[in-house]
Amino acid sequence: MSADTFTLNELKLAFINEDIEKLKEISKKTPEFSSVEEAQEIKNYILKINNMLLSKKTELFKEMQKIKKLKEFQEEKEVKNFDFKG
Repeated sequence: MSADTFTLNELKLAFINEDIEKLKEISKKTPEFSSVEEAQEIKNYILKINNMLLSKKTELFKEMQKIKKLKEFQEEKEVKNFDFKG
């Protein structure tokens, strides 16, 4: 195996551990396989990883929206509670 390739086992491990940094590193490499079946399994894992990342992206977006709403609520509350008596 060269430094510019990855194996099915590396891909599986990164997927199972949801290791985003490792997946990012692997995405820059070429798959190394010894059979059509192994190539198909790599393809299937890449599809699973894509779905996982899309799901995480959606979750993150929802959490960011919650934070945004809480921030807006807090700012609105602070403006209403501001008692300026010049």
